[in-house]
Amino acid sequence: MGILIGVDGGGTHSTAVAVAPDGRVLAVTYGEGLNHHNIGIPTARTRLAGMIRALRTQCGEPVVLGVCVGMSALDGPADEKTLRQFAVGELAGFPLDLQSDAYIALVGFAKGAPGLIVICGTGSMLLMVDERRRQYVSGGWGYLLQDAGSGYTLAREALLAVTAEADGVGPATALTADALDCFGAKTARGLIDVVYAPSFTPDRMAGFARCVLARAEQGEDAAAAQILRGNMERLAAQAACMMKKAPAVRRVGLYGGIFNHSAQARSLFAAALTRQCPEAEVCRLDCPPELGAVIHLLLREGEPDAQVLARMQKTYRGIYHGCH
Repeated sequence: MGILIGVDGGGTHSTAVAVAPDGRVLAVTYGEGLNHHNIGIPTARTRLAGMIRALRTQCGEPVVLGVCVGMSALDGPADEKTLRQFAVGELAGFPLDLQSDAYIALVGFAKGAPGLIVICGTGSMLLMVDERRRQYVSGGWGYLLQDAGSGYTLAREALLAVTAEADGVGPATALTADALDCFGAKTARGLIDVVYAPSFTPDRMAGFARCVLARAEQGEDAAAAQILRGNMERLAAQAACMMKKAPAVRRVGLYGGIFNHSAQARSLFAAALTRQCPEAEVCRLDCPPELGAVIHLLLREGEPDAQVLARMQKTYRGIYHGCH
């Protein structure tokens, strides 16, 4: 019969799914991150091969008709060099299609129609596809440059508020006590030893964003509220700028940990965007990125049947919840 494989290859963990051509989800498996910038292509290749092997074993060793992998290390479709580096060894016999993780999330959201997705996790990125399926990217600059709305940026701006209070040039903020507790420092200046330690990672910094979101939701800390509002307005300005390039785009999907965990972030973003683009329809994603990867494979053959898409989402929910 054959199977289509879709993979959401994140920075820290990955999810892979096997789908029959008629849309039935046959198996789901999980693995470690596939960001080859961090772990190297050989390790990423080994991890991907392991997930494909696990899916084929669960499905009875069928022929693999296509494999689409959304990878956090990519900003768009992989170039020929990257494809060649992955398509060796155990992966040599599989038809690989390597895309960005943002793209497969967008395809899962828009299902081939024009749309825009805003992703806010440790980093942030906006991706849009117009009516001719041309891709547009905004953000995604990484934590050292500019990732408005990301967990890292929210946390870093919160620490700036903490240092401003300590230096006497900023107002008191509850974020100071939160930062000392989160990072295990006794004083504000003790944070220096923490954040400049060789073992300190962007993920650990981004984890502090949970405190920023909590304080902003409570509405009792001006610094936290201002940080969240300012970041959502910057993101909305980026989205509005993109939408002006593609008038057919109306639907805007919100995805990632910041939006998943903060109703206020979603509300602030939607309000800021609709002020600039009243026609925008802001909503959360209803289809996981790994299914978006499979939909991408179907789109290469033409417009997928609505019944196939509906069957895919229905059967995925049954298997996914059975695994959790």
